[in-house]
Amino acid sequence: MTQRNFRNVFFISLSQFGMAFSFNFVMVFIPFFIQKASPYPSHETLVWVGLIMGAPSFVAASMSTFWGSLTSRFSPKTLFLRGLLSHAVLILLMGYVSSLPLLFGLRVVQGIFGGISTVGLILVTSSSSHDWVSRDIGFFQNSMTFGQLIGPPVGAIAASTLGYKGAFISASALVFITLAFCFFNVAEVRHEGKERKASGKHMVDLRMLIGWGLCFTATMQLMFLPSILPNVFQGFGIEHAIALQWAGFIVMFYTGTAMIGNYVLCKLSSRIRIGKLIISAGVVGLILQSLLAVAPGIISFTAIRMLQTAMVAAILPLVFSIFASDLDGKVIGFLNSGRFLGNALGPMVGTTVLAFSSLSWVFLSVSGMGLLALLSFAFFSTEE
Repeated sequence: MTQRNFRNVFFISLSQFGMAFSFNFVMVFIPFFIQKASPYPSHETLVWVGLIMGAPSFVAASMSTFWGSLTSRFSPKTLFLRGLLSHAVLILLMGYVSSLPLLFGLRVVQGIFGGISTVGLILVTSSSSHDWVSRDIGFFQNSMTFGQLIGPPVGAIAASTLGYKGAFISASALVFITLAFCFFNVAEVRHEGKERKASGKHMVDLRMLIGWGLCFTATMQLMFLPSILPNVFQGFGIEHAIALQWAGFIVMFYTGTAMIGNYVLCKLSSRIRIGKLIISAGVVGLILQSLLAVAPGIISFTAIRMLQTAMVAAILPLVFSIFASDLDGKVIGFLNSGRFLGNALGPMVGTTVLAFSSLSWVFLSVSGMGLLALLSFAFFSTEE
């Protein structure tokens, strides 16, 4: 690993903030947009919501390792810029479609040209030094989280004031600005993945599979809720117009506590063994996740969700820090594919389970998957 280039780390992370902001700007109002545009019955519409929301991440999960390996042959910065450009154009096109199958198709294409965070992570690690790589990855992660924090309320306000088409256009414009920002401020790097893979350490093994499982289930717990928020509001007797306005703020509140929990628990990792932190945070997060099923009102529901995300969000950077010495393109791509798949299946599982059962079963189903991953980690620890 070469000498640290802080300017690159800083501007790559800010570019990723812009992408995360735009993505979550759109995600918060897409379920409402789909429900309004859908000609299908409510149960079929729920399935469409899950498919459309999860499609990009599901496709990106299968492409993540591929994009990581490409950085050894092509310029990481060029790949990053092309990914930003594809997202900007596709989000713009979404504002002009009302057909759910066509919207689903655009989201699938968005996933094919995804892999942005994988390439961004590779840019960060290639611009960092051995002593700073874990902290630089943490800064990159917090930049994404900050974008996730403020994107939902702004997106909800934009959809309420500009309409859905205006909101899509605004999100696309933000990605174009992010593209220009990255083009002028991020220097080219040379990624050394080819030389590093010769050691043979980076074959998929049990450690990596368990780490992947933790990334996958933690992301599912963080991402499943927005797709079913309209139904959560309905369950508490809150009308559609008020629900749309408050949805963004609720996502903002629990993303804010996720960011705080991420910072505090990662800071504690210098004093407490990482494996112990992951197990403790995971257990508390699963208990809180299950308590969502018995929340008596929207305020208590939001409070429980805020505490739950504070525990779960830290699992992702803690898992990545375990593999800090192995972070070449393929390892990053493989671990990050767990996050992409969690992004995809979170909404899909949420809406599919809800279509055939109840909200309580959604919360308990997501908890059950998280428990399996946590038990695997506890019995076959990935920490060296």
